[in-house]
Amino acid sequence: MLRRLIRNEKGFTMVEMMVVMIIIAVLIAGGVKFYLGYIENSKVTKAKAQISTMQAALDTYYAENGAYPSDTTLDALKAKMLNAGLIVTATPGSGTAGQDGTLNVADPWGASSFYIYKSTDGSKFYIRSGRDTVQNQPATTAVFGSGSAGTSNAPVVGAPSEP
Repeated sequence: MLRRLIRNEKGFTMVEMMVVMIIIAVLIAGGVKFYLGYIENSKVTKAKAQISTMQAALDTYYAENGAYPSDTTLDALKAKMLNAGLIVTATPGSGTAGQDGTLNVADPWGASSFYIYKSTDGSKFYIRSGRDTVQNQPATTAVFGSGSAGTSNAPVVGAPSEP
């Protein structure tokens, strides 16, 4: 002890420095996890807002025509959806031409995902995001909204139920 006071050594030991570095690393890791969760929630909120806007356009179309856009051919569906203010670019791989289509609106998860619209007889519809897993939930969980008889339900996150 006397020898240390004579040399007047000041500073931190290696162990103290390591403890501080570990604490900082834990705080950074927690912050990154929180940030990524915040980003995912903002994407879900944006998808819900986009679906609400599309639902409003479809409800307006229903009010004017008495049915939601649906037809037996893809070209006829494209024309009807254009009248509703939405652009259909294709039919999904598992879909029926003229009853469902891929909307030309990129969802918040990237340009490779689009919204999918389906209406079998014009009395009801649903729109879902192209992403199959959102908010770290099980597969086939998407943001979707539906409506019938001119009234839309609020978009939710879950397993989409087709009409």
